Amino acid sequence: MAVIAVRTNNMRFYYKLLKLSQNTSLRVKFFSENQPIPLKHFDLIITTDEDVHEQSNNGVIHLRYEDLGVDTVPNLIGLIARNQSPCFQKMLIGIDPGEKIGVAAICDGMTLSAKTVYLETLNNTIQGFLLTFPSEKIIVRIGDKPISISTVVFNRIFEAFQNIPNFHLEIVNEAATNVKTTSSQSDLSLDEKAAIAIGFREGQPKTHMVRTEIPLGRVKEIQNRSRELSGNLTIDSKLAEQVALGKISIEDALRVKTERKDSKKEN
Repeated sequence: MAVIAVRTNNMRFYYKLLKLSQNTSLRVKFFSENQPIPLKHFDLIITTDEDVHEQSNNGVIHLRYEDLGVDTVPNLIGLIARNQSPCFQKMLIGIDPGEKIGVAAICDGMTLSAKTVYLETLNNTIQGFLLTFPSEKIIVRIGDKPISISTVVFNRIFEAFQNIPNFHLEIVNEAATNVKTTSSQSDLSLDEKAAIAIGFREGQPKTHMVRTEIPLGRVKEIQNRSRELSGNLTIDSKLAEQVALGKISIEDALRVKTERKDSKKEN
């Protein structure tokens, strides 16, 4: 259990942080700005005092009310854990494939971050987890549905991270995965909740890239989405396949389509 002191005269700030910390392993104790804090009893001190922001004191973090969000408490817990130990023993990264991808970082049993991203930014998110939550062992668990997206996700991660020591990939049977919602997850999207559930479930280890086929239905789905986004443009099947593979975003594909259209007009 992590314990922090909150030094502030802003009660809105304190009560919001208190609410965010409910049903987590973080305990919060209030101090006004003129109260002394027994430092040895706390893992970290959070303050709204602007002077601390300038001083950058070790063990003291300056936050504003606007900084508080769903990632605040997991990030604080992760920071405290890293201060106590240079790294976590094991990080599980759960991934729920889909048009929007849920991804969650679970370190030594604690869910420290959950996000919703697109395929083209997924590897950057994973890289961010590796830097933010250094761990002795990393297991990435990817849901197996829909298979047309799951295999693409697997191959992109495999290509990017296969040479990292103690980095493992697993495919998880989503049919046997139950998504349970706790009050601490009430602000998370369904994709993020599914990613957490997948991360906690053992899967089938995979050590080689898997065969990827982009079905016609997936191509047409992306083409329909491009038309909805643009209002009148539909990207061609080759561009749609590039989007399906995560090589370009659908916005980039639309830009290419527009440039080609404009070029034809000029000629």
